[in-house]
Amino acid sequence: MKRRDFLHNLAHVAAVPMIYNSMGFANLEFQELLYNSNSTKKLILIRLDGGNDGLNTLIPMDQYSNLVNARPHVILPENRIIDLGTNDLGLHPELTRFKTLFDENRMKIIQNVGYDTPDFSHFRSMDIWQSASDSDQYLTSGWIGRYLEDLHPSYPEEYPTNDFPHPLAVELNSSSLLTTGLKSVTSYTSNQPWNYNQILGDFDNSYPEDPIGKKLKFIQIISRQSNQYGAILKDCFEKGNNYNNYPPSDLGNQLKVASSLIKGGLESKIYIASIGGFDTHDNQILTNDTTKGEHSNLMKDLNNSIGSLFDDLDKNAQSEDVLVMTFSEFGRTITSNGSNGTDHGTAAPLFVFGNKVDFNISGENPNIPQNAVWQDNLSSEFDFRQIYFSVIKQWLGGNQETAKNALFKEFDQIPIIQSRYIDSDGDGVSDDQDQCDSTPLGTLVDTTGCAIFSLPPDNYSIQSNGVSCAGKTNGQINVSVQNTSHVYTVAIPETNASYLLNSENSHQVQIADLAVGTYTLNITVQGEENYLQTYEIGIIEPGEYSAKTSVDYKDKTISVKASGSEMYLIEVNDEIRVEKSQRFKIKLNPGYNKVKISTPQDCQGVHEEEVFISEKVEFYPNPMVDELNLVIPGKDVETSIGIHSRTGVLIKTLKKSISSSRRVQIDVSSLSQDIYLFKVKGKTVDQTFKIQKK
Repeated sequence: MKRRDFLHNLAHVAAVPMIYNSMGFANLEFQELLYNSNSTKKLILIRLDGGNDGLNTLIPMDQYSNLVNARPHVILPENRIIDLGTNDLGLHPELTRFKTLFDENRMKIIQNVGYDTPDFSHFRSMDIWQSASDSDQYLTSGWIGRYLEDLHPSYPEEYPTNDFPHPLAVELNSSSLLTTGLKSVTSYTSNQPWNYNQILGDFDNSYPEDPIGKKLKFIQIISRQSNQYGAILKDCFEKGNNYNNYPPSDLGNQLKVASSLIKGGLESKIYIASIGGFDTHDNQILTNDTTKGEHSNLMKDLNNSIGSLFDDLDKNAQSEDVLVMTFSEFGRTITSNGSNGTDHGTAAPLFVFGNKVDFNISGENPNIPQNAVWQDNLSSEFDFRQIYFSVIKQWLGGNQETAKNALFKEFDQIPIIQSRYIDSDGDGVSDDQDQCDSTPLGTLVDTTGCAIFSLPPDNYSIQSNGVSCAGKTNGQINVSVQNTSHVYTVAIPETNASYLLNSENSHQVQIADLAVGTYTLNITVQGEENYLQTYEIGIIEPGEYSAKTSVDYKDKTISVKASGSEMYLIEVNDEIRVEKSQRFKIKLNPGYNKVKISTPQDCQGVHEEEVFISEKVEFYPNPMVDELNLVIPGKDVETSIGIHSRTGVLIKTLKKSISSSRRVQIDVSSLSQDIYLFKVKGKTVDQTFKIQKK
């Protein structure tokens, strides 16, 4: 391949420009632009498996005497209960961090949460909570999965995308019904992202559109996602893992992982953690101290884990955009049992934490009968799906239709988020300021919440050789676009030139003959007067070029230390390749090698040298008597052998053909006893050695 042809084909790899670009808008201030990706808001769900005893978690102090009668085996001492200072409510003695968050207006309490016709089976009730179904309705998908699929209808086939390169949700323990959508699972499960290693390589096969083919295609999609998402989680965790004051528990580790991922830049919206052990039928407390025991240990773990989470997020200024919510499949009975525990109940309190929560307590204190019996249970004041509906509308950024699609029906909202922070469509503009309250996900909006014309940054491909020789104008910039439905103008004020990108030139242009200097590219779109994308590109004079080499004849390579360019053209015997590092090795062939090392700029010169690499000849016997055998590797078919005296005088020259065995025999019977020099030469051989003649 000729050098000129080779350089022409380097158009896409020789681009080493200095490029700086601005946001693509004219007549608008940067701070007025908001991107409706809704990626900053996070929801962390904490599942309390087993049915948490709400009456020993959040205690209605105005009902305390009735509680003493109803649950004498597990009742907490009145003087040990943490007084919330409002609504005649107290917290379990271990929930000290809950009290702090409540005092900081960062904890929302919703009382008496449950559902109609409660089911007392752990598995069925948890399915109801996770699927958001009626108690007599059986669903195989979860409300989080349906919510995410509504926002991302092309998931999983087209994911990850440029706009959404990260998992939609992350499960920190094990996969659950929560994130199972109507089409597929919408989460990535990982509790040790630092241990990720790619197990299965990516593959891209075509499969028939039959049931087996569709299953194979789905496996291919999930395998590709797992590799990409796993690598992203590992990177984000390593970047954000800078806080170690979490309790040494499973839940503590899960929340540490969630926080590290968020701090490390993971854009996933949903994180799901869990803690088990709440099925406290017996030994819920210690008989000699009801503030201790199994339930107390769980409260302590929950308290310390959530407290550490907010300490961590506060320290890194990332708690503003995180909402944490606890839920359990049901509460416990009003009455205690004879085993120092409680049995499966109905309604229970639910807690929401965050800097932007509506901190007013929702709901009334539960009513405890004066003489409660085991059949008595708490009445539900709020359907748990009201909370889901409210979280979608007020925090996650789903409109009315999205919330309805996720939950199959509409529910009355509960104030979860302070009104000044509610942003139903997730475009960054609060509802009270939003004039266009249903902008689609991924839309760029102004401060009124209304969409403005935009194009993604990767719409433009701008490539340049980046340099121009002194006194010449051989700098070059190539511009092309992906979206060919518009007509573009590229204006360069420094040259007073402008260029159209349209269907006539396939939406690409080459701007040539540029001297050393800085050039501004102002790109506009016909019919969109507020749109402007600006790039600055530097064309610079190349530096001084040098190449220092050393030959390793044994390894058959040249080591090169080069400077003066970002790219080097290596030519060995008319074969050309590209090197982008400053130190590299060139493999040489046996025989004569003509080596050229240059840069894409002719003015920088060329380093040339010639190197002969000889094949290694083997010979025997030594000393020789009447015959000498040579073994000559390689592909030569003949060789020249010069026999010299010990002083270098040529005695005779032989021309020998090389057989397929590569062995050559030489009759030396006529030589007298002495030391001789044999010089073997061919296209790939040039070797001299000494032989003694007996």
